[in-house]
Amino acid sequence: MKHSASIVVFIVAFFCFIPFALGASQDTEQALPQDNKMLSLTECVAIALDSSPQILYSQADIIEKEFLLGSAKKDLLPSLFFQYGYLYSPDAEPAISLEDYYSYSIGIEQPLYQGKALVTGVELGKLDLEFSRAGMTQTKNDIVLSVHEAYYNLLKSRKFEEVARQSVEERKAHLKDAQAFYNAGLIPKNDMLQSEVQLAGAEIEYLRAMNLSYMALARLNTLLRRPVETPLEVEDILKFEPSEVSWEDSVLQAKQHRPELRQSEIAVEQSEKSIILTRAPYLPAVYVSANYMKQGDNPLADDYPLLGSSEVKTAMATLEWRFWAWGQSRDKIAAAKHNVKKTQERQTELLDTIILQVREAFLDIKESEYNIGVTEKAIEQAEEDFRINQFDAQTRLSRAKISYYNALYNYRISLMRLAWATGTLTL
Repeated sequence: MKHSASIVVFIVAFFCFIPFALGASQDTEQALPQDNKMLSLTECVAIALDSSPQILYSQADIIEKEFLLGSAKKDLLPSLFFQYGYLYSPDAEPAISLEDYYSYSIGIEQPLYQGKALVTGVELGKLDLEFSRAGMTQTKNDIVLSVHEAYYNLLKSRKFEEVARQSVEERKAHLKDAQAFYNAGLIPKNDMLQSEVQLAGAEIEYLRAMNLSYMALARLNTLLRRPVETPLEVEDILKFEPSEVSWEDSVLQAKQHRPELRQSEIAVEQSEKSIILTRAPYLPAVYVSANYMKQGDNPLADDYPLLGSSEVKTAMATLEWRFWAWGQSRDKIAAAKHNVKKTQERQTELLDTIILQVREAFLDIKESEYNIGVTEKAIEQAEEDFRINQFDAQTRLSRAKISYYNALYNYRISLMRLAWATGTLTL
């Protein structure tokens, strides 16, 4: 009886424990990170931007330029200074000087004019900050483009891998049939050997496709700041939508939005303002200042036994002008003007390069659009041939599928490259 009661208690306890165990197991599973979660293209871009050291570098550069601009603005404000001094003169004449002389002073100085150097310094600080912000935009554009390229290349390489795997399976089936036909005396040995050679070739292509897939995964993981071998599932994008891009609009957008062009414009402005800074030391400089000084024969300077007051108050306006330096200013200004010409020529060269980049991306889009239509028809024809003669049409079907996927994903990459070339990728 006691034994039966123990069994009943055990069974009740067991079934009562199961829900708690299952609940704890589910909580544990929810707490574990889901490394194999399927990621979309948008999520990959967000992860790359959040974890990129290039973004952190650009942010630090912007903060640095903000502080430097603040410092340049403060150069326009008056400055305060304090000075304390002690002079020991053992041979001092008691009537005219002190053996122990103490003094301290408090003063203020305000620059009024320095050949526009101070105002130009603030303007250059603003340009430096704008240059860094344009650099941040360029960095984001580069990262977003790299993620798009890596993402689509991963999808493309996995499609190649799948086509190659299917080709191997088909070749194995063909070889099995060929061996059966050969054993039955229906085909010559050469036909069977040909099937073996074709299977070996398909296996080589499969291995090559797997290696390409591994490398594509490694590139995307690197951009996402993950170990290169981390498994990653990404959402496929197979829908094809014809583009409506215009060559004229693309060029106009590039001139308006490309951050490198804005940086080149800033560089020209900076070089022009550098002429003002170069000329400033050779122009008159005007300051006004006020000073309060106290002097005496003790550390507090509260007793001055000689003639005169222990307190001295002064106000002064100062004009400085370095009007002759053996033509040095002329040489420096001439060099600064030639630097302006250099930056203008670099700007022209950069614009030519950008137009070529836009042209290349634009033509790649048109080429990929055409290739998609052609390869779709090639797949239809190869599939029809495959239904009639599987042995001979397998290679053509595999190549047609590879060409189609290559055209489809290259088309999407070309769209992103055009957006990058026009500076509209992150707008």
